Amino acid sequence: MEIFDGRYEQQQLLGKGAFSEVWKVRDTQTGVTLALKIYMPAATTSNTEGNDMLTHEFALMVNANHKNLLRPLFFNVCNSHPYLILPYCKEGNISKFIGKMSEEEAWKLLRDTASALAYLHGMNPPILHQDIKPANILLDDNGNYMLTDFGVSTQVKSSLSRMSNQDMDLTSAGTISYMAPERFSRNNLPIMANDIYSLGSTVFEMASGFLPFGTDGGLLQYKGAEIPELPGDFSPLLKKTLDDCLQTEPWQRPTAEQLEQIASDALQHPEHRNEVRTTDRPAPTILQIPEEYLVDGKSKSVFGANMRQTVAMSPADIAPKGTVIGTPAPHIGSSSDASVKSRSRLPIYLGILAVVAVIGVVVWLLFLKSSAPEENATQPLSAADIEAANLQMQEDAYRNYLAKFATENADSFKTAFNGMEALAADGYRDAVFQVAFTYAWCPKDAESTRRKKLLNWKLDANGLPDANVNTQAIKWLNQSIQVSDSTDYKSMYWLSFYYLNSIATQKDAARGLQLLSKAHREALRNADTDFAAKIADTQNTIKKQ
Repeated sequence: MEIFDGRYEQQQLLGKGAFSEVWKVRDTQTGVTLALKIYMPAATTSNTEGNDMLTHEFALMVNANHKNLLRPLFFNVCNSHPYLILPYCKEGNISKFIGKMSEEEAWKLLRDTASALAYLHGMNPPILHQDIKPANILLDDNGNYMLTDFGVSTQVKSSLSRMSNQDMDLTSAGTISYMAPERFSRNNLPIMANDIYSLGSTVFEMASGFLPFGTDGGLLQYKGAEIPELPGDFSPLLKKTLDDCLQTEPWQRPTAEQLEQIASDALQHPEHRNEVRTTDRPAPTILQIPEEYLVDGKSKSVFGANMRQTVAMSPADIAPKGTVIGTPAPHIGSSSDASVKSRSRLPIYLGILAVVAVIGVVVWLLFLKSSAPEENATQPLSAADIEAANLQMQEDAYRNYLAKFATENADSFKTAFNGMEALAADGYRDAVFQVAFTYAWCPKDAESTRRKKLLNWKLDANGLPDANVNTQAIKWLNQSIQVSDSTDYKSMYWLSFYYLNSIATQKDAARGLQLLSKAHREALRNADTDFAAKIADTQNTIKKQ
């Protein structure tokens, strides 16, 4: 087993994404089992600014001490790879419980995660998670739900994207599925209500087995789709609470603190679950924030100009300089024995409230105007529109990753390949072919060999990778043939070698010859005479043997 950074014995790969991979490791110094999260190289060791940026961001997470946050234990950089050491949760994330969660567990999930969010949102400056989904919530040994950043949080993701030239907007469908509708507007600024929406979508999926708006998430809702009711035999209060979390208007959603209180009460007093009460939602009040956090009315990071924003902001064009909209106002108490003096000020207070109300209406109308879609966008999105939008996003991502495949830098290529593999996992046909071609043994193909060398895969004298790579090759070649409706003659040709030579599979000469024959016909049908000739040469060689 490999030892990472001279200390951590890598025992099992637990997960892999576009920006990182997570391993189960054993600390050779203590013998304790831990989780190791290795990020793609964000900067070379000589790039002090880049490493300092990540150090500051990871410091936020390390210092976030809450019982429902999987707090990192250690952060360092090894061979240009930033990495985190975290507690190991043997139960893993909650994805395996989708559609199987009872009402009791749903309330517990809401309480624990909302409690973690309330802590993050209450930090100074606030931390927004921006990627809440089942894969980012773990179950610890005591049955507590732990919020983690095993996806990539907004702060870390923005830094990694800047340093690795990764387009942070090219997110997978799995993340889009949980995005709030305002994330698709022109004024897509991070606010706390984004996290509340994502949590509501997550709990809805855990309880029902499907997402409220499918894989398109808030995009459908942004275009006018109605919020569905949580199906099944769940209490009126749980249905109402999730409906509140999924409100189209961000300020109509409860805060994390309110959610925690609602869930805690539902757990302590199950009889209250049949009582549906109106939630006192926070108004879009205006709070003063320090001037040093602002640049022309917009927030800046306390860690320097190169950091992405860490202060939750509403659309900047309606926020007066020195203010932030959307944070609940501090509670103002009242006394039962009010003095005559305070009563004498009542007309003044009423006048002030009237002015504030008028200003609030104007601000609200400006907000609606700035964030509203086009005139016809209030109509529900058609299936054709949804498909076209998804296809465009996939095409943009594919072109981005494919362009980066030309690099000769191993770290950059690995980052691009991880992104391409994630896109292929979503079923995008061209991405599936590129991944299959990279994994496959393609004799005498210089490009395929170049890719394997950049990925540091061991090759024998004939360019054949090891068993693990070959197993992946068979999987992806078969998938490429499948998504092409059996027209991908190149994948058929490469796959035939695995059956004819019993590479990572049992020898099946009949299957291999069948693939060659089908590949030859498809190559001719596509007028690829050169590749058809290559297939014919292979067929003739086999006949002579």
